[in-house]
Amino acid sequence: MDTTKIIRYLVLLLLAGPLTAMAQAIDAETAATLEKVERLQLENQTGAALKTLEAAIRAHADKPDDLAYLYAHQSGIYVAMDSLLLGKRLLDSSMRYATDQAAKAVAYRAKAFLANYLNEPDEVVKDALTGLTYLNGNDGELITRYHLNYLLYRAYSKWGDREKMEKYILECAVYAQRIGRPNLLANVNNGLSSMYLADYRKSRDRASLDSMYHYLKQSFIIQQEHVGEVSGNTFAITCINLGNFYLTYSDAPAAERERQAYFYLGLAEEELEQHRASAEKWVNVYGIKSGFALSNGNILQAEKYLLQGLSRIQQSDQAHDKEAYAIFKHLSDIAVKKQDYPAALNYQQQAETRLRQILDHEQIFNAQKLEIQYETEKKNEQLKLLTETASLRKRQNYLYGGLALALLIGLVFMFSSYHFRLRYSIEREKKLANEKEEGERYAAMQLKMEKEEQARLRAEQELLELQRGRLQKEALANSLIIEHKNDMLNQIRSQLKTGDTHHVRKLLKEEALLNADFEEVKLQVQELHPGFFNQLTGKSVQKLTPLDLKYCTYIYLKMNAKQMAQALHVEVQSVRMFKYRLKQKLGLPRESDLEQFIQQLGN
Repeated sequence: MDTTKIIRYLVLLLLAGPLTAMAQAIDAETAATLEKVERLQLENQTGAALKTLEAAIRAHADKPDDLAYLYAHQSGIYVAMDSLLLGKRLLDSSMRYATDQAAKAVAYRAKAFLANYLNEPDEVVKDALTGLTYLNGNDGELITRYHLNYLLYRAYSKWGDREKMEKYILECAVYAQRIGRPNLLANVNNGLSSMYLADYRKSRDRASLDSMYHYLKQSFIIQQEHVGEVSGNTFAITCINLGNFYLTYSDAPAAERERQAYFYLGLAEEELEQHRASAEKWVNVYGIKSGFALSNGNILQAEKYLLQGLSRIQQSDQAHDKEAYAIFKHLSDIAVKKQDYPAALNYQQQAETRLRQILDHEQIFNAQKLEIQYETEKKNEQLKLLTETASLRKRQNYLYGGLALALLIGLVFMFSSYHFRLRYSIEREKKLANEKEEGERYAAMQLKMEKEEQARLRAEQELLELQRGRLQKEALANSLIIEHKNDMLNQIRSQLKTGDTHHVRKLLKEEALLNADFEEVKLQVQELHPGFFNQLTGKSVQKLTPLDLKYCTYIYLKMNAKQMAQALHVEVQSVRMFKYRLKQKLGLPRESDLEQFIQQLGN
């Protein structure tokens, strides 16, 4: 028999579990009540659990957050019993009463559980993540965190998102270890086993199958070590899954596989007898035994096991149409192998009858689902209408308040205007007197400012005269340098004609002295315009030589090309060429004016 139905039942059993561990929003009495309900569910006493919850709800009518916990737990039980509409109404009550963050998280856990049962994984993810958001910053509520993560694991398992499945089931493992409940640890291992079984079905990788068996066996060991602390249903399902492993996936010898399977199935039967479990699990036990009988070629024994399973269904007060359908299909196949065609036809007809009942049940389920969706949409519309009405009333209140405020302001204005006119007539005379006094002070201040302005202009005129005198001295020094250079040049020419080299050397020494004189000119320029040489050096793109500085200084002193040629003993054409190279060193474009650029420096 396929383990899909068994795993699904295990999930429903887990998600309908306790809400109580480390609860912070409820009092001690409510926490004790939920602990009692949990024990009753472990013992399959659902009716007693519901009565306990109903009594607690009546006793805590004045405690909203306690009611939120109780209604959420009650909703989960009814949803697991297929009473979807009642579960939805109880869920709405839980959402309505929840005020504390932890209580809201519990209500959203119940909401996500209902969405999981309705096979709406999108809603499961949305509601579970919302529930976790309410627990941000809360170190408690570990059991709620555990169940919200398990719901996320189940939602992503429906989509086959392996990465998210592993993420959330491992989160469950962390919380289960911190809580320290064997039942939760066993369920985590069963969840990991289901995850690796899904991996194996996709890849047929033996390592995945080994991991599936490993975690299933870990769950079995936990339950063996903590008898009474784990749900009997959970233990029976774990044993049935181990039996199915040896039937379907084990590569051990046939005799060993059957021996191991019957060992685990025997444990499951003991647990099922003790807790009067539903027929569904008995059907799986007999289905696995029937599978081994068929593999051994014992058709009659296989049929006997199936008939025992059918008998369990007929004794049950529930329909179990899906299980009955599967049994009748297997009985029909066995009857064909026995060539008992009338029996095969009879079993096939009964299978078809059960199939119609399954379809009817699904229609009822879908009708409940649609009704839940309708109620949800209706409530959303009502909520939207209430929100819009509240907004309208708020705007009306603002309007009425504004009108009242405007009326009050008008009355205040009328009352104050009379006093204003009275004060105005008194203060007008004071103002005229003050204006007269201000006018006199202004005239005196204006006269003082005019005198200060005249003094400033005189000071600026004196400064300009001083600068003009310095420039005249500078120009005079330049003209003397030029005359000296011209005189020296004439002397050199005359001495060259006479061939007197002694005098030529003397003149060259004087030329060196002239170079030293340029340093004095440079010092004067630095004194008058201290920023000139620094700006010149800063703007150049290549290092400037002493000769470059001379050219720049003469240009700054507004000497023309002819004067510079005479001062430097070069041709006028050489001065022009040097200016061109100087523009390149200064990084100036061809169309720029070198003289204008240098004149702007030092200002």
